[in-house]
Amino acid sequence: MSLIHVDSDRFVCEVSADAAPAIEVEPGSTLKVHCRNACDNDIGPGPVRAAAPNPATGPIAVKGARPGHAVKLTILDIAPEPVGYIAAGWKGGFRAVQISDGHAVFSPSIRIPLAPNIGVLGVAPPEGSWGTMECGPYGGNLDTNDITVGAAVCLPAFRPGGLFVLGDVHAVMADGEIGGQGLEVAADVTLRVELEPKPLATGIYLYRNDEIITIGTGETLDLAARQASRAMIAILERAGILDEFAALKFLGLAGQLRIGQQCCRLKSARVAVPLRYVPALRPRA
Repeated sequence: MSLIHVDSDRFVCEVSADAAPAIEVEPGSTLKVHCRNACDNDIGPGPVRAAAPNPATGPIAVKGARPGHAVKLTILDIAPEPVGYIAAGWKGGFRAVQISDGHAVFSPSIRIPLAPNIGVLGVAPPEGSWGTMECGPYGGNLDTNDITVGAAVCLPAFRPGGLFVLGDVHAVMADGEIGGQGLEVAADVTLRVELEPKPLATGIYLYRNDEIITIGTGETLDLAARQASRAMIAILERAGILDEFAALKFLGLAGQLRIGQQCCRLKSARVAVPLRYVPALRPRA
């Protein structure tokens, strides 16, 4: 199947339940999606610019996706443009950061290795809408470093077609997005689109580096962490691997709790479990 190009001339800063798709693709398709810089509303270049931060390309409908399915997106490549941006100061303005030889040149003495991730990845909600600065059960502004090359991300479909969007790519970003930003870049993202008719969970989960990872969101990091933990416990219980209590205690020994982002109104966190402890889940990876 040939590569399908999706340009960022079709983008949104808000995703609604009744959103019209920019394109519909077949399961098994490989897409090359151009994503605008998260700061497009300030730095352009135009002629059309976003009216708000974090413009996301899409929505992209997957033929045959329906509520109860998951849209599975395997990230094959993230190619940032050669210049990224960070806020220059509280009075506004942006500072350009050059990307050279696989590094962000923060200063003459500080070169940071690139580790691109997709900050915004989500689907249309069951009703209403969400802005691309928000995150929740539909995904959204997750700012999670595990959403990167090699990851297979499963997003629950709430509406026919799933209607997924992606954007807010970072050339590199620290866990927690401590300074309020990663290195914001426009980028081309190559991914393979599939359907999971019987997903392992009703929420967001992914595979990466021989781990299974659940993502939680909430108004505090505590709430986000608890949601991610409950989601992992539910996966282990539904798969018949451990009962609820044993799964909780297992996570205390072998689970890894990681912060997504804490700088926005809604926070994200994730829980990772090595698949060597739960090999029954590996065939789904």
